[in-house]
Amino acid sequence: MRSPRFFINARSRFTQIWRTRQYQYAPLPSATSIRLLELSPANDGKISCSLKAYELQEAPPFDALSYTWGNPLPQLSRASLPAARGRRPTATSANATRLPHASKKLDLPSNNDSSGRIRRYPIICDDSSIFVTANLKDALQMLCKSLSATRNITESTYYWIDAICVDQKNIIERNLQVALMAETFKAAQKVIVWLGKEDEYTSDALSVINAISNIPEPHWDSASYTSFYADEGCLKELGISHLSIFNWIGFIAFINRPWFKRAWVVQEIALARSAVLVCGQNTFLWDKLSKTLAFIKKSRWYHHLSTEKLRHVAAVRETPGVYKNFLKSKADVDMSSFYLDRTRIQVAASGRLVPHSTVRRRKPSLRVLLDMHRFSGSTDPRDKVYAFLGLADRKAPPFNTQARALAADYKLSVQQVYSETVRALLVANKHLDILCHKEDRSRTKIPNLPSWVPDYSVAIKPYPLKFRGVVQWKLWQASGKLLWTPDVAAMNNGLLPVQGYFLDVIDHTSVMREESLDPVAPWASIVSLALGLDDYYRTCRPKYREISRVEVLWRTLTTNTYARQHPAPTRTGELFVDYILNLQIRHRLTPWSSEIDFQPQHNPLSASIYPEWHALLSAEPQGSPYNLGAYKQRLTAVVESMFNGTYSPIGLAQLQHELDNGGGTMRRLFRTHTKFLGTGPRSLEVGDELWVLAGAPVPFVLRRLPNGRHQLVGEAYVYGLMHGEALEMGLNFEKTTLE
Repeated sequence: MRSPRFFINARSRFTQIWRTRQYQYAPLPSATSIRLLELSPANDGKISCSLKAYELQEAPPFDALSYTWGNPLPQLSRASLPAARGRRPTATSANATRLPHASKKLDLPSNNDSSGRIRRYPIICDDSSIFVTANLKDALQMLCKSLSATRNITESTYYWIDAICVDQKNIIERNLQVALMAETFKAAQKVIVWLGKEDEYTSDALSVINAISNIPEPHWDSASYTSFYADEGCLKELGISHLSIFNWIGFIAFINRPWFKRAWVVQEIALARSAVLVCGQNTFLWDKLSKTLAFIKKSRWYHHLSTEKLRHVAAVRETPGVYKNFLKSKADVDMSSFYLDRTRIQVAASGRLVPHSTVRRRKPSLRVLLDMHRFSGSTDPRDKVYAFLGLADRKAPPFNTQARALAADYKLSVQQVYSETVRALLVANKHLDILCHKEDRSRTKIPNLPSWVPDYSVAIKPYPLKFRGVVQWKLWQASGKLLWTPDVAAMNNGLLPVQGYFLDVIDHTSVMREESLDPVAPWASIVSLALGLDDYYRTCRPKYREISRVEVLWRTLTTNTYARQHPAPTRTGELFVDYILNLQIRHRLTPWSSEIDFQPQHNPLSASIYPEWHALLSAEPQGSPYNLGAYKQRLTAVVESMFNGTYSPIGLAQLQHELDNGGGTMRRLFRTHTKFLGTGPRSLEVGDELWVLAGAPVPFVLRRLPNGRHQLVGEAYVYGLMHGEALEMGLNFEKTTLE
């Protein structure tokens, strides 16, 4: 029990610090100078340091700190909530316990600083005070303790830390330091990643990282897609004694710490000579996490790693433990962590020879970096561009044709930065592929952007169609070899002149799940759109075989890809029928319950849709695998196998992933006046137009304006129009302008 004298002394020290004059930054001597923070070992819990300026090339050995300014803990972590302050964390799962050293009270900001971004904690620097955020204070205390510990995380006493070493109020200095940041991280001996304190999920997450990172790479192929849930035999083959669903939920929480979502960490990790991750009192090298991510990507287990799916597993439903709150969130292992690791690998390999060739690997281009890291975030939206300038290949567009293009300038508005970036890339690349990366307009946050300029401040949804296949740039060729010529003068005025074929008008659209209180309405609208197609789907080329409505439907909903194969194999149609069967059975029977439950995120099919579905199947030709007779036979077989315990619906998980990414999440099914079926952005409307534009890989949905110009709504998948068929339809080649 601490005495009253302790608290009086602590208050006195705080008052003394508060009254100390604020640190005044002296101008840096040159554009290539940096400041380094010299830390003193902690002996009384006080953070004491000094700032010194050096020419970067002459600086003493130093480490760089990578961290997040705000709250470092995942959403809905009990430790991240104000009510959790001072509360001892409990078990990490129904059957797992906390690490013994992680039971300390959590020192978090007060209730009026829920983001943790307010600089409310003073440190002493050269007898003056600098205020830092709660998380940076924790990181500095960790570094100070490490300096006086026997086993150091770092051997350096000098550190580069952006919030302290850069005068954040000086815009000119910020511009110069951002331009120098890549060289700064290259020069650092080590990058120390501070992920924040431990929470109730950390132990489970580290169990996954320790187990998966030790699997020998030659054994990775033995991990089947469906073995994730409960295949103990598979785990033993991989050399893992046990991993529970709770361990995996802990990993989801860990990988959703805000640090993994920061735009700036891409550069900080990619350029690091060595990177060590610190989470509370746990430390491990980046390579360990890298191996874990590589395995999860290779096995495609990340498809299963979402709270929306795992909350349905029986063990989790029955005893959620400390994950009860976290499971209410929509968290998953998204592509941001994979792309973060991929960029580090690409940058590390740049300059090396490609195997069996004389070609040297190059750093990723700015366009690739912007595309890959749309999932990342930044407090200043301009940093969603500026964070990647130092990493980008200077021999690739736009820098190979515009040497002075795109320098960090915080005097520019967000709209100016994004418009200038897209304009530079369009002029340099001379094609319209970047339009595929325009988010659905319901997600756009930055006001007054031209409709053709992506809002880089938000994650891209729906995900671009080009990522559906293995060879992205060859997957779709809707405009054939038609070329687009940029009009720089018009683009400078926020206009984008384009040329192409006006194909059709959208006259029917599907209902999205969240748009109707009737749980049956979405599937009813989808079946209705397919029923409205011609007996045989309209195709542009005579050599194409005739194709039935059901096949057009499933190929459209999956964008004709399955497990990155295009066109999707015929077996995908069989899986689609099984998927519909499961939805129908879930309406008629009580769902089965096991650790490998298949729980489609769509609602069951009820009797109200049976007439339409019955009519769709009845229209199938005799001998079709999708006709009514074949469907009834399969339904009987599935029900029998369910009752005798031989049916495992988990094989449908890959198809559900394809449906969610192809025609489900953020995409709306539509039918045009002349009976084309397609999927496009959820914001498309009846009356919108379908175009194939020169220099674009896919068709686009455009909205006509009263002045005759158009706005971009987004890219579209249209079965029968993805490989140049529009060029053979005898249509007029037209011009329009996007605002």
